[in-house]
Amino acid sequence: MRGRNALAILLAILLTLPVAGGTTTTMAEDEETKDPCEEDPEQPCVNKTMMYLWSDGNNRHWAHFNTTESENAADNLYTNDRDNGLVTIDERFTMAPKLNKKLNMTLDAEIRIVLNIYLEGDWTNNDNTGGDQGPCNSDCDELNVTLFAGATEIVKQHVPQVSQGWNTVTISHRITEDQTLWDASTANPSLQIKMKLKGDRQNGGPGGLFIEGEPANFTLRLSADGDTRVELPIDPTSWDEDFQKDDDDTMMPEEQPGFLFMAAITAMTVAAVYLPSRKDSESS
Repeated sequence: MRGRNALAILLAILLTLPVAGGTTTTMAEDEETKDPCEEDPEQPCVNKTMMYLWSDGNNRHWAHFNTTESENAADNLYTNDRDNGLVTIDERFTMAPKLNKKLNMTLDAEIRIVLNIYLEGDWTNNDNTGGDQGPCNSDCDELNVTLFAGATEIVKQHVPQVSQGWNTVTISHRITEDQTLWDASTANPSLQIKMKLKGDRQNGGPGGLFIEGEPANFTLRLSADGDTRVELPIDPTSWDEDFQKDDDDTMMPEEQPGFLFMAAITAMTVAAVYLPSRKDSESS
């Protein structure tokens, strides 16, 4: 009986000891020294708040937060052109892989979209600049740029102030109150670029020996050189663990640290005290 009581006291003392030991402390220290941005380099992070645009140069276009992309077009360009006729640009650069965390945008802070675009041809309907009527006749569209968070339109900008050759297009927008929360499940970011240009290059003159008119060309310089980008004002609170938790995210008892260990010790205590006492009472 005395030995059984001693065992019960020893087990009770064990119950009061901290479950976590030196190993847990070491793991915590390792996590502190590890750069969190290296774990998912294509996701936004405390040191990465710019989204970059990528393309294979043909029909696949995407975006993410890493500064490099092995599948990007070798010449870092997306081009669509034709000598005579309409060029339709309607490309959407959607984040891939998808956003995997909630983002809190800073209220009234600025989004900046920077695009480097080369243009040739005509894109203004019924214009008569310099006395020369361009080939567009109600079938062209000037440049339009739209940033989405999922299906929500964050900013849409019509950009008529572009010219032949290279253009640096900068679009700014301040975050409104209803645009601060970007949830991972509903706000995967994307950038849409739309434009319709027309070319009229053709052979002319006696015997068709002369080339007349201008071709249509739309070329976007991608993000490998760092120019083309979307700067997002992601608030530092986005990286807090409490912010990333779901509102109904509560730990079940079996998920709490040391729960199984504590349950096992409790069971052993009951077995050591109650069962032998019951056996003695039955034998008497």
